[in-house]
Amino acid sequence: MRYFYILIVAGLLAACGSGKESTDGSDQEMDHRTEVRLRQYMVQGKRLYLTHCANCHQKNGEGLAQLYPPLAKSDYLMSDLKRAACIIKNGVEGEITVSGRVFSQPMPGLETLTPIEVAEILTYVSNSWGNEAGISSTRDVSIWLKKCND
Repeated sequence: MRYFYILIVAGLLAACGSGKESTDGSDQEMDHRTEVRLRQYMVQGKRLYLTHCANCHQKNGEGLAQLYPPLAKSDYLMSDLKRAACIIKNGVEGEITVSGRVFSQPMPGLETLTPIEVAEILTYVSNSWGNEAGISSTRDVSIWLKKCND
């Protein structure tokens, strides 16, 4: 009977696979976690965008005439996400050129937003309307926001 239990335990250990397969599963799990987090950021980011940003930049991200620049397929947004995080939080004044058009309407900052809220908005706008940037992590955005005035 004792040998029977040893055989069962050995069989179970063999069925569990090697450590390498377990590591590969962790990589897949990490990818899954990132996908879930991206979806969460997109949902929350959309909610925050509609509350704080859509009035000027419009629900479809196309901006408003010559007053407010588009975020959809925006070269200005996508060329520097660090700068975009600072603009969301602190606003911007002066001329900017977006997709070949000049805009000079000042944008007020959303100073009360937390780093995670800035990350969620940034993730939403940088992955909507033809933009593709992946997730802007809260950790990265926190670092970027500390360096805004540098």
